[in-house]
Amino acid sequence: MAITLGARGLDLWRPEARRAAALPITGLLAFRWLVIACQAATIWITWPLWQQRDSPPLLPVFTLPGFDLGLPLLATLAVVLFAPVLGMGMHTVLLLYAILLDQTRLQPEIVSLAFLLWGTLPNLLAQSFARAHLIAMWTFSGFNKLISPKFFEDIAPWMLKSFPVDPNSWLHAHFGYIVALSEMSIGLLALVPATRKLSAVMAFGVHAGILLVLSPLANNWNISVWPWNVALAFAGFALIAPWKESVLASLSRCHRMARPVLLILLLSPIGYYFGMVDAYLAHHLYSANIPTAMVSCPVQCPATVDPSITWLKLNVPLPPEHRLFEQYFRLTCQPGDEMVIDDPRWWYDREGQAKERLTCPNGA
Repeated sequence: MAITLGARGLDLWRPEARRAAALPITGLLAFRWLVIACQAATIWITWPLWQQRDSPPLLPVFTLPGFDLGLPLLATLAVVLFAPVLGMGMHTVLLLYAILLDQTRLQPEIVSLAFLLWGTLPNLLAQSFARAHLIAMWTFSGFNKLISPKFFEDIAPWMLKSFPVDPNSWLHAHFGYIVALSEMSIGLLALVPATRKLSAVMAFGVHAGILLVLSPLANNWNISVWPWNVALAFAGFALIAPWKESVLASLSRCHRMARPVLLILLLSPIGYYFGMVDAYLAHHLYSANIPTAMVSCPVQCPATVDPSITWLKLNVPLPPEHRLFEQYFRLTCQPGDEMVIDDPRWWYDREGQAKERLTCPNGA
C-alpha cells in the first residue's frame, strides 16, 4: 500500500523512506509493540472515558452519532500489528471522532502516544512529526514549569517527598529548577546531533523518576499517565539517539507542504499564553500555570457539579479550558449555583479576564 504526498510523493515503503528509519527495523518494531501496549493500557485504565455516559456529561464539539468507543479503539491497535499504516490511520481517525464527541478525551497521554505510534514507521516524515512532538513536549513542559510560581511552591515539594532527602538540603531548595531545566534540556539537546544520545539517557532518567513519583511506592497518583511515561522513557532511544541529520537537513528532505506544519507543531505551545492553544496541547504537565474552576452552591453542592469528579469517575482530569469549564457547568448546575474561573495567564489579566464568574441559567 503506497501513500504519496503531492508531486514529490514520499512512498512509505520505498527504499529512501526505509533508510530514514530511526532504529533498525527490528528496533522500531519493538518500540511499536511497546507503544501499542501503552496506548491499550491507557484506554483500559480510562475505560469509562470512552463509553457513552450521562455523568460526568459528554462535552461535544458538535452533535454527532455516539457509541461506545473503547473496544473499537483497541481493535484498531490490533490492526496496527498486521497492517501498520491502515491501523494507525484507523486509530487516529477514531480518536479524532472520539474527541469531537467528548472533549474530556483530549488528554495529553492519548495524543502523545498516537504521535509516537506514527513515529515507529520507517519513514522520514512520520518520524519527523513524532520527533517534533517530543522536542516540543520536553522543551515546553520544562519551560512552563520554570515560569510557574505554583510549581515551585506546591508541585515540586510534593514530587520531592517521594525521595529520601534532608528537608534542609541544597536539593530541597533547588529541586524545582532541576526538574524544569532537566526537561527543557532533553528537548534542546535533541536538536543537536552530537548531544542526542545524552538527550535519550536523560529522558529515560526523567521519566523513570516521574514513574517513581506517581507510583504506589510514592504518591500513587494519576495512573492514566503511567503507561505513557513508560513509552516516553524509551522514546529517546528509539527516535532521538539514532537520528544523525541536523534539524535543517531533515526538514529539507520533508515535503515542502509538511515543513510549516512541523514548525507549527514545534512552536504552537507559545500560543497557550495568548489563549490560542489548549493547555494540554501546549504541554502544561504539572506546571500548575493553568486555569482552575471552583463551584459554589446556595446549599451543599452535589458531587456532579464539581469538574474534578472526572478524576474519580474517569481517571483523568477535565482539560483546564474556559470553554470546557463553562460547558460542564451549564450541563450540571442548578439555579443559584456559581462557578469562578481563575486564570493566571498575563494575557487574560491584561484583557480583564483573569477571573470569570458564571451563574447558572434559570433553565438549567
